[in-house]
Order: sequence, then structure tokens, then C-alpha cells
Amino acid sequence: MRKSFIFTALTAILLAAVLSACTHDKTIPNYKNIYADGSINLQNFTLTFRDDFDSEELDTGKWRYSPEIERQKAGWWKNECSSFKDGNYIITCRLDKDGNPISGGIQTNGIFEQAFGLYHIRFKIDKADGLWYAFWLLCDGMEYDKTGDGSAADGAELDIFEIVPGADKANNRADFGTSVHWDGYIEGNLKSKSDFSKHLYDDFYGKYHDIWYLWDKDGYKLYLDGTSRQNLVYDLPGDKYGNGVCSVPCYMIISAEYGIWGGTLDPSQLPANFCVDLVEVYQEK
Repeated sequence: MRKSFIFTALTAILLAAVLSACTHDKTIPNYKNIYADGSINLQNFTLTFRDDFDSEELDTGKWRYSPEIERQKAGWWKNECSSFKDGNYIITCRLDKDGNPISGGIQTNGIFEQAFGLYHIRFKIDKADGLWYAFWLLCDGMEYDKTGDGSAADGAELDIFEIVPGADKANNRADFGTSVHWDGYIEGNLKSKSDFSKHLYDDFYGKYHDIWYLWDKDGYKLYLDGTSRQNLVYDLPGDKYGNGVCSVPCYMIISAEYGIWGGTLDPSQLPANFCVDLVEVYQEK
């Protein structure tokens, strides 16, 4: 026999709350890391990774060299372009003895990977046309995705920042942005969305800057030279940038390379350096 139940408004609200709690996706943490004024609540995080590059060599307990391969059909990653000096990891972008553009990078795959959290890098760069500086995150779910399901939730490439000094030479400014790529690298499957609405000018080069990148259940936020609301440069909601927030652990990559996007390479501006003073990663407590 069919029975009918009459719920009070209070009972209905309580039931809805219980059902919501039961269906919550536990793979996505419940963050409370942004103050009402939009600044980052640093007290809500604990340090999980730090390298101040005070060693005169690569710390193999934290990093490995990126593979020596051709990049963007415009240059090569070579380990010889990486060095450690004065508390910095340095990528020197230059031409080899045959006139080929070479650069390099380091990454943490197989050593350190994390999903969500707060990423911090302190760095300085030289201005040079044709170059492309980046700090980014990548997971196996992106590299080996053969089919794609339309969402970044199961893996993505998260470009924390890309700086391209020669991309807008007509206005003497650099492209500066952040991106999300998902559904694998197979042509026809790859999906991407970026925000490059901000630009950098000559006063940015040759000085140390700090970028803080917050990856949480809502999406991705980039802060430049501070963690207050006024330092928030980009705010990418996960539903619009990836059709779902990436929830897969990613490894870090620091790199410099060449590409058409960077404009015509000017050998007179080389060598050019990407100096990294500090990298830190935090996880919510």
C-alpha cells in the first residue's frame, strides 16, 4: 500500500543536507583557504615540498632533468643548459655550436606529485624574442589519455604560468597567462582554455617575482607578487576551464623553450636566463 509522508520544512532541509553530505565527492577536498577579502589563508596550509636551490647540483631526491627532446619544432631541451649557481636553478637559453636553439628544464615526475594545493615559485627572467618561459603541472592521465571524456577531472595539464616576451612585440609587451588542457594530446581530442588578458612590460625583467597558484575544488587562482586580493591576476573556475576540476596528482615542470608564438628568434638577445630561486608546495591541513 502506498503511504504518504508529510514533512515539515525543517525536516526537509535536514534531509537534503544529509543527502548532500552522502553524495559529496570525497576525492575533492573541502577547502577553507580564501579569506572573505579574497586573500589566501596561508595558515590553512602545510609545507609538502621546498627547494631553495642552495646546492651546486641537481637534488635528485626532488627533481630529474627533462628529457632531451625537440620541442615545438623550434628548439631542443638539453641538460647542458641547466646549471646551479648563487642559490638559483638556471636555464640558459642559447644557440649550440651548430646554431640550433637549445634550452632545458627539470621536473618531479616519479619523485613528487600532488593533487590540489598551493604552489609558489620565485624567479626572474631575461627578455628575449622567440622564448617561452613556463612553470606547469602534468599528470599521467593527461599524457596517456587516448579517448577523452570531455572533463579535466581525470587528468590535465595545468600551466601555472607562461611568459612569452616576444609575443606582442608591436606593443613592446609580453604575453602572460595561465591555461588548462585536458582530454589528452591526440589531435582532435585535446581541449584547451586559457586566459592571457594581462601583459608584462620591460620593468618586469631582471627582477625577482613571486607567483602563487591555488588549485582547489573551485578551480585555479594565480597571484603575482603577493597573496592579497589585489595580487589576484587570474581566477579560472573549474566548470569553465576543464568542465571539472582536475583531481589527479600532478608533477611539476620548470622549462624554457622556443616557438612561433614567441615571435622571431633574435640571436643577438641570447643567451637569456630563467633563474629560479625557490619552489614551494603546500597542501591544506
